[in-house]
Amino acid sequence: MGEFEKISNIGKVVEEQLNAIGITSYETLKELGSKAVWLKD
Repeated sequence: MGEFEKISNIGKVVEEQLNAIGITSYETLKELGSKAVWLKD
């Protein structure tokens, strides 16, 4: 695991999905918000 290993409820699969859409840091995830990230293609 990488950047997201410290966040509860984000495992390896979700981290890989986030990375695939360009979310590679907690800061980016926080800025965009979980709903916007979930809806992102």
